[in-house]
Amino acid sequence: MWIELSLAAGTFQTARNALARSLVGRVSPALNSWSRFAFNLPFSTTLVVGVALATRVPELTPGFLAFCTATALTQLLANVALVSAFRHANFVESIVLHKLELVFTALVGVTFFSEAPTPLGWLGIVVCGAGVLLINLGRGRGPEGWRRALHFDAGAILALACALGLVAASFALKEANERFALANPWVGSGRFVAAANTLFHTTWIEVVLLSTWLVSRQRDQLPLVRVHWQRMLAIGASGFAGSLCWFWAYSLTLVAYVKAVGQIEAVLAVGLALFVWREPGVRQQLPGVVLIMLGIGAVLLG
Repeated sequence: MWIELSLAAGTFQTARNALARSLVGRVSPALNSWSRFAFNLPFSTTLVVGVALATRVPELTPGFLAFCTATALTQLLANVALVSAFRHANFVESIVLHKLELVFTALVGVTFFSEAPTPLGWLGIVVCGAGVLLINLGRGRGPEGWRRALHFDAGAILALACALGLVAASFALKEANERFALANPWVGSGRFVAAANTLFHTTWIEVVLLSTWLVSRQRDQLPLVRVHWQRMLAIGASGFAGSLCWFWAYSLTLVAYVKAVGQIEAVLAVGLALFVWREPGVRQQLPGVVLIMLGIGAVLLG
């Protein structure tokens, strides 16, 4: 089931990111990210209340809430970084670079958990690096010649920062699911109840943090919610569906497996950019996109 969940998560996330892209330049990155979590909250609240009525009120341990908070912080920062990247880079470049999270997962494993990749895994990491350089070469901006390949502007750096944040968020939420299941053994092997509760508690923490930031630092952005609430509602609904699928899938198998199947998002992003938005420069970046996808596949196989 985790395969179907991962495919659905990647599809819903593509829709959410496309909607978020449409708000770029109209609202600040912080408000854009806030819309994802604030309009997600009614859905996740309804779900967790319904689950509690159908089963029982779960026990929430300090360890579970601590990992929910860690998930909220890292996911929030990653989302703000990605939305900010849309302001500096095209949709494909932003999405594909942030999907390097799978490669970063392998590097984190070898650095902190003694999980050394196989030779095929290392080859995949090298191929992904070459793909990033080709994407840079395909851009129409930056220094001339080969130096463009090594020139990382704000858009690329923000997309890569998003990838790092998502790696941390993925491991934190998986641990939160595990802590919930240990405290509530009645949830069984399906882990849907754990995923629903992790999603709800992570979301309300994110809403509190971002709302506090907006009220204290960007109060002038708040009236824009009335202008764009319909699009924000769509962002929240697609974000809720995608997050629930991600959270549930992470609780069923290895994080790396879920991330690998979720690469469908990069393919969908290329299709949107080429055939719907017709973004300039995408065709020149396709060789780099293909290399990154091949490298990610090698990392998974390795």
